Amino acid sequence: MRSIAKKSSAEKPKIAFSASLFDGNRKQLGPFNTAIAIVYPDIRTNVGNCFNVHTGIFTATVKGVYYFSYTAYTAHSINTFVSLTKNGKTVASLWDTDQNDTSDSGSNSAVLELEVGDSVYMKLHENKQLFDDSARYNSFSGFLLFPL
Repeated sequence: MRSIAKKSSAEKPKIAFSASLFDGNRKQLGPFNTAIAIVYPDIRTNVGNCFNVHTGIFTATVKGVYYFSYTAYTAHSINTFVSLTKNGKTVASLWDTDQNDTSDSGSNSAVLELEVGDSVYMKLHENKQLFDDSARYNSFSGFLLFPL
């Protein structure tokens, strides 16, 4: 009878992060003349330290398949347009320009194959805004599904 060798859990890469825009104060982010990478200062989880709190950019340290999700919220008839971005290219977006209501929220997600060094971040497009408070409406999360 053959024995099947199993990898120990110490050998499996562990990468996961979750962050929100709220930093202890009500916040309106934007508008800006150019698009920006959204910085999420409230780090809830950063296993593997692949998410940079100062830049808002996730950098893959393991080649693999990853899952990313985000939420965005606007209030006070603010227009918003955010995009999940991989290496500078849009992967998924969320858009709202309805001026007839006072708040909107939405979410989106994607499964991405990443190489070591690939970057993933949330982009706030030019002349658009986000709003957040202690309810932490704006979040960005991701984790490694499996290495390749």
